[in-house]
Amino acid sequence: MSPLQPRSGHLGLILPLCTSSATLGLSLFQYPLFLSFLSPKKTNDKPHRISGTPLSAFWFSFLTPAATLISALTLTSAGAGFLASRWLNTHKTLETTEVGKWYLIGAGLSLGHIAFVPMVAGPIKRMVEGGRVGDSGKEVNEKEVEGRNEKEMMTWLFVHTLRTLVVDVPALWCFAEGVALSFWVI
Repeated sequence: MSPLQPRSGHLGLILPLCTSSATLGLSLFQYPLFLSFLSPKKTNDKPHRISGTPLSAFWFSFLTPAATLISALTLTSAGAGFLASRWLNTHKTLETTEVGKWYLIGAGLSLGHIAFVPMVAGPIKRMVEGGRVGDSGKEVNEKEVEGRNEKEMMTWLFVHTLRTLVVDVPALWCFAEGVALSFWVI
């Protein structure tokens, strides 16, 4: 059989690439989504931002479905990557063992996405709480909420960028390498 003709075994080898691609795609989509809250809007010729209570309300609504989707994609990438590596290693040839390493590294990197949760949880929590109650126990004004949320959003964007570059892109690269090589050796 000539190279690059998928067989039934290849479907399991492609799954981690697909889910890792979806994770990276969602990660990249979050830039225009959240940066729009930080850019000034003009109403009645007066610039204002929607980084105050609107951002807090958005995060409150967005967090559960987004975290569920990203967790499902990440765990599927890691699980499928581990299973693909194990399946390739059962062939016990030099070529499939080497290809299996790409899947194993990709699976580890996929789990690395979850390792960043503690770093993003704090800023997200503080944005969700937003303008509910200030440090003194009284309601805070919209300008204070904007200032706090912008600071937390910039922190979140920094960690999000770091996670995307350190974990998501390399995981996708490893799975792509594994898929490309597996089509040649199996």
